[in-house]
Amino acid sequence: MKRVTVAMLATIVAFNFFTEAEASANLPVALDFFKIATPEANSPRIIDYDETWFITGPVSDATNNATQGDHWKLEEGKLIYAYYRFQPGVSALQIQREYEASLKEAGYEIGFSCVTDKGTCFLDTRPAPGVYLGLLLDAPRDMPALDEHSMSYVRNYFNTSSARYIYATKGRGENMTHIAVSLADSPAKGVMAITKSIMTGASAAITGASSLRNELKQNRTVSLDNLLFDVGSDILLPLSRDQLHEIAMMMREDPSMKLQIVGHTDSDGGHDYNLDLSQRRAASVVRALAEGFDIERDRLSSSGKGLSEPVASNDNESGKAKNRRVELRLQ
Repeated sequence: MKRVTVAMLATIVAFNFFTEAEASANLPVALDFFKIATPEANSPRIIDYDETWFITGPVSDATNNATQGDHWKLEEGKLIYAYYRFQPGVSALQIQREYEASLKEAGYEIGFSCVTDKGTCFLDTRPAPGVYLGLLLDAPRDMPALDEHSMSYVRNYFNTSSARYIYATKGRGENMTHIAVSLADSPAKGVMAITKSIMTGASAAITGASSLRNELKQNRTVSLDNLLFDVGSDILLPLSRDQLHEIAMMMREDPSMKLQIVGHTDSDGGHDYNLDLSQRRAASVVRALAEGFDIERDRLSSSGKGLSEPVASNDNESGKAKNRRVELRLQ
């Protein structure tokens, strides 16, 4: 069998948004395998501390029974969602076999694996299409949409004749990694891998969010330089995820908080161009917080100042970089 890792090596460079240092610091080693595939535009989604359910054995295929029974396991800690698309022509079976081998090499124990159309995922042992697994993945609450427009429900990837599921763990006691990988078997389009991981033993403290909140309370406004956009565009770059997450955690910690997002630009392009760009960028941040992090829209507003409020000279690149910024203002 021709190995996926050889057939798809060229995609690693083109689609790996993170350096090795960043990946090793934020992601479990069980996700290294998926560097051979294409990540969704907003993948991975990293949440410092949360809880999620794992399927650890055959379960009921009824969504109203989700999380009920001995084979649903609730874990909390550092939560990572990551979705990947493989090249067309590679089967889910091949991916599963190679992935399971890579898990074992990395010291993981495979606790459960199943295939829906073979009847091994569900208690009634009847063959079922992939959507039955997809619906359970979105229960008891929807997994996040990580596509470019944050619109694709995970269950919609599983309109397939079959799907595969793998649950594995590594570690003992309080410091463990749990990972669930679901494969939507669509080789003609490219198999979709939906993964979620929990790294237990992480601290529940939200230090970054608390620090940001304290600065806002003191100064009423905070200037951010970690919300990054494509040149001349209102499209947020993947490296903005951590900053967006910090803002969202701060707002969840203080449900009464309301923010105005204010965009600023440098002087390149003229007054009207930059005013429009700054308004669109601020609106993009609001949209990302509302659609990607479930922050209520009535707690967010946006505006743009264009080039009218510089904090440094626009005569050099260093000054321009400081002027291209997003501010948070308490309302």
